[in-house]
Parts: sequence; C-alpha cells; structure tokens
Amino acid sequence: MAIFTVIGFWSDTDQRFATHVTARNSTEAEAKCAEYHSGVTICGIVRGRHQCVDTKSQLIHSAPYD
Repeated sequence: MAIFTVIGFWSDTDQRFATHVTARNSTEAEAKCAEYHSGVTICGIVRGRHQCVDTKSQLIHSAPYD
C-alpha cells in the first residue's frame, strides 16, 4: 500500500480539488477517490503525498493575473 495524491476539480463549480488516498496502485487510488468524493473530475494521480500549491503555507509569491 502507498499514498497517492489525487488532483482534480469539482465539475459543478470548477473549484480545484486534491486529496490523499492509500491504495495499491494509481487505478485503485482513482477508484477510491471517485467513491469517496462523487462529483469530482479527476485530472491526475501522483505517487506520494504532495501539497496543493494554492495552500497558504505553499504560496510564496502572488502575481496579478493578466
């Protein structure tokens, strides 16, 4: 068993989404996430625990949007 970070977005609001799932492989991580969080569109799965870049502790510099 390993920890996977599942990244996606809520399809009804376009809000970004990330969570950590313990699974045997990425396919199982995707299935578990879909079961736990129905309505999430999954964009990617990364092995390991990764923080979202938009969390306050990870935000180093904020540039205005063009």
